[in-house]
Amino acid sequence: MARLTVHNAVKNIGNRFDLVLVAARRARQIQIGGKEPLVPKYHDKSTVIALREIEEGLITNDTVDLLDHKEKEERQNHAFTKLMTKSELYI
Repeated sequence: MARLTVHNAVKNIGNRFDLVLVAARRARQIQIGGKEPLVPKYHDKSTVIALREIEEGLITNDTVDLLDHKEKEERQNHAFTKLMTKSELYI
């Protein structure tokens, strides 16, 4: 299963080096970032889930960039809101 998944995922990304980068970033988002998988989990590890998402065309380099950018904006907004709440206490 995994060999076929990797073979098909390479076709969607372009080359195996970019596939490794995209799959690693997506697996990290799922594992550490708490992002929900776009395919059924079964009992697969986050790396296999990421490869399955790429194979099905649900994740590309652009979508991983977009998800990272959204997460960064959410953190900044949260930090700003927290800062504003603290500064309002001193007014």
